[in-house]
Amino acid sequence: MDRIVLEVDSALARVWRNSAPALKAEYERKIADMLRELKEAEFDKLLDKAGRTAKKNGLTETKLNQLLSEED
Repeated sequence: MDRIVLEVDSALARVWRNSAPALKAEYERKIADMLRELKEAEFDKLLDKAGRTAKKNGLTETKLNQLLSEED
């Protein structure tokens, strides 16, 4: 595991410091899930961009399947 720092206002930081360990662990999992979704969304954007570029350059699903089925 690696540690990151999130900046929050003083009141929120105080609430966090005074929270029960189980509650902190639950929210840490939720935050990690949100960050994973963000990473996946960025990857999806990259794939969409690659798909648009390929289509613009004439790659069709048929041509892609032909390329994938060719032997090395």
